[in-house]
Amino acid sequence: MVSSDKIILKVTQNIPIFYRKKAETIFKTIRKGIEPFIRYALPPRCLGCGDIVTEDHAFCPKCWQSLNFLLVPTCIQCGLPLSTDLQYELRCARCLHKPPSFDRMNAVVAYGETAKGLVLRCKYGKQTMLAYSMAKLMRRFVVKEPDKQLSSCAQKVEPFAEHQHHYGQEGYSSPIALSDSHFSEEIINSSRSENPLIIPVPLHRWRLWQRGFNQTALIAKALAKMSGFDYDFDILCRIKSTANLGHFNAKQRLNIVKNAFAVRFPKNGHNPIKGRNIILIDDVFTTGATTESCAKILKKAGAHSVHVICWARVIPDEDYNNPL
Repeated sequence: MVSSDKIILKVTQNIPIFYRKKAETIFKTIRKGIEPFIRYALPPRCLGCGDIVTEDHAFCPKCWQSLNFLLVPTCIQCGLPLSTDLQYELRCARCLHKPPSFDRMNAVVAYGETAKGLVLRCKYGKQTMLAYSMAKLMRRFVVKEPDKQLSSCAQKVEPFAEHQHHYGQEGYSSPIALSDSHFSEEIINSSRSENPLIIPVPLHRWRLWQRGFNQTALIAKALAKMSGFDYDFDILCRIKSTANLGHFNAKQRLNIVKNAFAVRFPKNGHNPIKGRNIILIDDVFTTGATTESCAKILKKAGAHSVHVICWARVIPDEDYNNPL
């Protein structure tokens, strides 16, 4: 387990190098012996309801089925579900009428009760390990090979999928198998010498001091470790403290977050964004006002492309009833 490995490293770091490896081996042997007892006393719990499950960072079948995975077809630019299943990529009417500043957006699930619960418990319940749980499901948009643990988890839940509906699609094999990997491969196989740069949507310093952490930064850091891509949590900053956007409409949100973000360049004058493919991480995509403002400033700073990846996307009511 990752947490126990960190404890072992911390415990052994003050031991002389000559004895350190032997000490690590002893601690790992002890951990291996007591781990079954720990798992019996503190078994893995479902991320949604808290029921006992077989592995960490997993959902029970009921909660898994309550998640509306945003499978293809979706708008290639804003991730909105589309009802037309064609072989070529489509843009929704909104993106054709007024293209956003970001090049692509992917979200794992539609914003619902289970997805909302994870975000709120992470942000306000200080259950920061949920950031890693969300990142594990978001990783399919940045990592070429699917996570074997997630694939096996999806296969276990597959028999329950026959009653699930995803915007006109009945059933699914797994969110991994049906993921939209076109842009991920485009990023990974880019001829550019530098890796894509993962950047989280920042919090204002007052909000950060109040909460103690930025949940999107935790997700971004986990994704960077999973993918091996570069990560910078400091280059994009929020220079204007804004009100909570929950009670405002799309137009009001755009006005509120206008000029709220800026790129903080290093003192040596180097521009680490210029010509880079940027992967912008957020937890929830509501109207797109925040990500639009961030993408605009990143493009202005010289970014080659901006790919937004979120845990959940809010689907407007009219799109539930009348998908494009």
